[in-house]
This record gives sequence, structure tokens and C-alpha cells, in this order.
Amino acid sequence: MNPSFLPSFKPKQTVALAPWSLFALFFVANVALAQTPQAAPPPEPSLPYVVKPSDKLIRLARELLVRPEAWAEVARFNKMKDPNFIKPGQQINIPLSLLKFEPASARIISTAGDVRLGGTAATVGMAVPEGGRLQTAANSSAIVELGDGSRVKLLPNTLAEVVSNRGYAMRDASASGSTTWFSGFIRLGLGALETLAARIQHRATPLQIETPTSLVGVRGTQFRVAFDDPASKNARTEVMEGKVRADNPAQQSGADLPGGTGAVINPAEREVRVVKLLPAPDLAAVPAELTRPVTALPMPTLAGATAYRVQVASDEQFARIVRDLKVTTASVDLASLDNARWYTRVRGIDAQGLEGFDAVKLITLKAPTRWRVTSSALSVGPNGQSRLTWTGEQASGQPLAAPRYSAELASDEGFGNVLSRFESTEPQMTLGELKPGVYYLRLHATLADGHTLDTGVYRLDISANWGVTVFDNGFPLVPIATR
Repeated sequence: MNPSFLPSFKPKQTVALAPWSLFALFFVANVALAQTPQAAPPPEPSLPYVVKPSDKLIRLARELLVRPEAWAEVARFNKMKDPNFIKPGQQINIPLSLLKFEPASARIISTAGDVRLGGTAATVGMAVPEGGRLQTAANSSAIVELGDGSRVKLLPNTLAEVVSNRGYAMRDASASGSTTWFSGFIRLGLGALETLAARIQHRATPLQIETPTSLVGVRGTQFRVAFDDPASKNARTEVMEGKVRADNPAQQSGADLPGGTGAVINPAEREVRVVKLLPAPDLAAVPAELTRPVTALPMPTLAGATAYRVQVASDEQFARIVRDLKVTTASVDLASLDNARWYTRVRGIDAQGLEGFDAVKLITLKAPTRWRVTSSALSVGPNGQSRLTWTGEQASGQPLAAPRYSAELASDEGFGNVLSRFESTEPQMTLGELKPGVYYLRLHATLADGHTLDTGVYRLDISANWGVTVFDNGFPLVPIATR
């Protein structure tokens, strides 16, 4: 993935800026590109402080502000008649850009596949600083936990930057000590994010996720943001629960998205149309097991769906997503996955490209466990030893060739009384001196990769004159079971 498409991804230019400053820069750039008149910016984010009787102006300025002389800017922001005078009970709104802050702790809590932090291989527990850029390759994913407990999941082929993740310690007017207010800002350059924003009371600004053409702000909800088609310049937002504000900076428009809805942000269109998301598809008819060589997982039928999103993970929480596929066909081939149990979730995609609610099913991908004998022959030599030869066929219909075979010969169909066991490196075995009677045989083939394939149970009838007047049998093995 080449990050050069997004010149604004320059941590040294963004880390020192407050969230509003970042938004203002992005807003100006997009308005210029859209060739529309620049509108007045929205009010700068601020936090309120109620003056206590013991407060002194100089002490407040020294304890709360990035520099004491910034009090003049606070006074102008609040339109104070006399910046040198404050009184108990007075509420003062302090812009975030003037407040002291501490970088909040952000760390990687899950990785799968190839994940990079600033070009270095990312590992669980690694700290993510402000300005840190995370990149996931194909079939890879990661989860970052921000300082407020919010979790941001990067899907495969995603590039994102933690622009700001900080806490503002505000003195509490009603109690001793201070209260920390959090602010977080993520820039998504390419790909898709799934976000679970922590529901906290003291949030300085909504958790914001910015794409090249949209800005999404939330205070506590579960939602997705994607910018995975740079050619169209469209960004999309889908809200699972809670409420999200999705803005189109180029058009100075936006809309509130309640849970169960989504919107596509097109920088060339002013209207942000809120659309109901597709329900979760019914996966009851989707098989829970796929045995190779059959690895095609059929897609469900869902009214309104023009395609499907299929995500495969090794864990039930989908923290380790190893496949993220958009499927426009009747099935998706999972042949590239290892033989294991995989948690699979499927959601429908509507005509606008909005993705609906998830349905989850545990799918087991298995190696073939059966093969069958297609032809066999039994002969007895002068020494009375019976020799069995055969040809085999895999479940796929392909000829079976294995480096090692084994077999059990029993007197009963249930193999409660095994008479002999045999091994061979060829599709033939000497079964010894067989007396007249009925026997039961089952064969095993050990493949080069170590997997063992079994046959069903075959009946082997040895006639009374075997080795006396009858020395050959062209069809000795008769299948009686496929278990």
C-alpha cells in the first residue's frame, strides 16, 4: 500500500495541533478543491470551568493554560468585559487549544498478519503515540485501544493515523482534585475502520474519524467508517448502535445517523442521504463444514443486497480478522484458509455500497477424510500367501497416490476382532495365508503432508477352494459401509 496518495499524513505537522486546528486545515483544503465559498468555521471546542471563591486569576492561568499569558485569549473567547476580574459562580469556557493536556495511553491490543506501526512490525502491547501511523496488509488486521477505552479496529488493507489521543485535566469546581476529559482524532487514509467508542461522561470532543472526504464524530456508539474506493472519493458511515454525526466538509453539509442507518458522503453532492441498513442475512442454509476439495461457501439470499461482505477471523470477537472480502458471486472460495474452525460473518451490501448488519456462523474447513478403492485383485502364490492389489480414487475424483498405506483385517464388520495389521509403500499388500471364510478390510492412505485418508469397510470373501483350484479373484473387495 502506498501512502503517498495522502500528503496530509505528516505526523510532524499534525501532532502539535489541537483537534479543531486539524479540522480547520482539512476543511479549508476541501473547500478550495470543491471551489466553493469558504464558510465560517464552527465554534472552537472548549471546556467549561465554574469559578470558586478561592480562585485567583493568575493561579488559574498558570495551572490550566499552556502559557499564563493565554488568559487574554480566554477572555476574548468569553467576551469578558474585564479580563482581570473573575467572580465565584462565573462559568468560563476555555478553548481546548489553550488547555494543558497529557497524551493519553494508546496501545495495540490485537494483531493478525502483517501490521506496521510507522514502518515497524507491530506487536501486541506496543504503544501508539500521537502521529503514529498504522498500516495493515492483505489478510491482516489490528485493534488499537485509545486512552478513553475506545477501540478502533483496522481491517485488511487499511492505513490510519492516530492524530490526537489526549486527556485534559480540568479542576473540578464541586470537589477537590481534577477531572480528566478525553479527546481523540483518527485520520483514515484508506480502507475501513470498525469503532466501538467508549461511553464516558467526560469527553472533551466527540471521537472523530476523518477521511479525505468526510468527518464523523461520536460520543459513544458502535459504527464503521470506510474510504476504500479512492477513485470515487466516496466515504461511507454505518451505525450499528447509538448516534453519529457525519459531515461533508466540501459541501458544508451533514446529517445525524441514528443506529441502524448509514450514509455515503460524496464530496460533489450536498445532500447526505440517511438510509436504513440491510438486516443481517439468514445463514441457516449455509453449511457449517466444508471438506476439501469443496471450499466454496454459498452466499445467502437477502432482499436488497447487490453484494456481500465476508470476514473471517480466528476468534469469536473478530479481533483477528484474516480475510475481508467483497463478494459479488454466488459463493466465495475459502481454499486459501488452513484447515480449522473459522468464525465467519456475512453482511449484505446495498446498491449504494452501504453495508448492513452482520450474521455470524462458525465454519469448519476440513481436509478430505475418505478415498475409495476403484478396482482390486487378489491372487495366491505357490507359498499360499494371498497378495492384494488395488487402485484408489480421492473424493475429488482424482487418482490417489500416497507414499504409505496401512490396513486392518478383521473377522467382524465392527472391527472388534482385528486379526492382522499391514503396512506398505505401494498400493499392494501380502495378507498372509487366508483360510476360507468372510473377512472385513479397511485401508488408510497417509499423504505426503501427513494427513491420513480412510476408506470405508470392505467385505472380503475367501472361497472354500481358495489356493486349491482357485488362485485369482478380480473383484475381491465389496464395499459395505462408508463410515
